[in-house]
Amino acid sequence: MLSSLVFGAKFDALTARQKYDWGIRVVSQVHAIVVVLLAIPIFFKQELINDKLFGFDNYAAWVYTLVCGYFLWDICVSVGDAKKLGVGFIVHAFASFGVYILSFRPSLQYYGASFIMFEASTIFLNMNWWMDKLGMTGSRLQLYNACTLLFLYLSVRLIFGVYMSYHLFADLSANGSSMPIALRYFYRVANYSIILLSYYWFYLMIAAVKKRFAPSKAAKATKTE
Repeated sequence: MLSSLVFGAKFDALTARQKYDWGIRVVSQVHAIVVVLLAIPIFFKQELINDKLFGFDNYAAWVYTLVCGYFLWDICVSVGDAKKLGVGFIVHAFASFGVYILSFRPSLQYYGASFIMFEASTIFLNMNWWMDKLGMTGSRLQLYNACTLLFLYLSVRLIFGVYMSYHLFADLSANGSSMPIALRYFYRVANYSIILLSYYWFYLMIAAVKKRFAPSKAAKATKTE
């Protein structure tokens, strides 16, 4: 109802399926903005800095409760819409939920904040989708948004994410002997799955941007004259 009031006829003209997807992205957007902002103070929690593998902090636990709630919802959405979304989204949802629910052991609460930063790129990914549905495909605003999306995705997921993953597994190798071996293997499988999916989705994003902003035939002809 709120989307209909804000966007009027453009929203009302969408199909039932598009309105469903719109609602999914509204939930995703609210979650991404909220948890990214809330996760920042976790990096400075002295209890977690002192013990990055097994430290516990009440504030971090509260933030991770919100994250767990979102990914539990995401599991339901991904499984229920598996034919359209594909296996990748299901794997991502289960892996993410598993990592954050296990943080209450406590386990890896310090590193949990690092991977919440992945959601910063989700904000611009959702905006890109909304622009398509509002008739702004190929616009200058969508181009700026797409550039921001690709930059953030590369920065927080593919560079920062891999960097923090390296330090996480270095810490586990050096100080994680008391952690059950099955748990250590789960963290590796979950992390590798999410990182590999991130690289695959980045490839798809680049292809989508190229398709949206490909030079027109007229422009190409002008350049070759």
